[in-house]
Amino acid sequence: MSDIDPNELSVQLRDEQPVRRALRKRVMHAVRRAHLYCGLFLLPWAVLYGVTGFLFNHPSAFADAPTLTFGPSELVGTPMEVPPKPEAIAAQVVTALNERAKDAGPYTLIEPAQARYTRDFAFAVVRADGRDVSLLFDVNAPGGTVRSKPAAPPAKTERAPFATAPRGQPPTAAPADPLRLPDPLHERVKAAVPVVLDRTGFPTGSVTVTSVPDLSFRMSDGTRVWAVTYNALTGSVSGAPVESVAPPEEMSARRFLTRLHLASGFPGRASTKWFWAVAVDAMAFVMVFWSVSGLFMWWQVKATRRFGALVLLASAAAASALGVGMHGALTPK
Repeated sequence: MSDIDPNELSVQLRDEQPVRRALRKRVMHAVRRAHLYCGLFLLPWAVLYGVTGFLFNHPSAFADAPTLTFGPSELVGTPMEVPPKPEAIAAQVVTALNERAKDAGPYTLIEPAQARYTRDFAFAVVRADGRDVSLLFDVNAPGGTVRSKPAAPPAKTERAPFATAPRGQPPTAAPADPLRLPDPLHERVKAAVPVVLDRTGFPTGSVTVTSVPDLSFRMSDGTRVWAVTYNALTGSVSGAPVESVAPPEEMSARRFLTRLHLASGFPGRASTKWFWAVAVDAMAFVMVFWSVSGLFMWWQVKATRRFGALVLLASAAAASALGVGMHGALTPK
């Protein structure tokens, strides 16, 4: 038989229960405080992402240039009143190919319902009264957006005496007499590729460097200052007098906010962008914690459990349905 007295065991269990309740109370108190302060930390970031998300979704809101949307009424009587259906255009293409084909074919359109435009919009630009007017047409429904901004002044096309690109060719075109330097950037990259692949466990093979960044600097010939651009891969050198270089486009409040929304990734050196990336990581962690701690806090209030569970299930179902739908919409067909 056991030597443990049932009365002593009952007393011990009763003594442990208040300790457990006190510990649970302290833990939930800490969770509530952390939830509160994390919410305060999230406040500016949540406002930023809320505002910028709205700006992305509504191009005409708080626009930095005159912008308006148009719909079917503005397109009445135009060829875009009823945009052509993708399957109809696909059928026309197949018919035209059959008419052109001699020995090949006949071709047959397969799964016409799967025909689709690769982008949702067509673009057009009009220069009038010293302004550039950009029009965006929805190719799937009648409507779009018009945006107007001052036209950029015509660029002066004075050819730099040291430019290597042939006349009439883009400044970055491969020149007939490229400027080659010893140990150029693309050769350094090419030599480093096999070593990096070997050390990271990836297979190696023939290496082709597809692009390197241009080098931009200023140079004086004793009388004029030139803005010079050099590309090590093509060996092209181009330049323009600094006074003819167009100033960078002014950063509007709207553009600044939307660029903040898109800013991501850690640069190779410590800078403001690096600290911004740290803040984004911190916000991501806090948002996850805020969600989990909110679940714990909700569960502590028994009166809200049933209705809260219904809200949670509805939210999860809606998010899942939207996620599946957006996956289908964004997946290339």
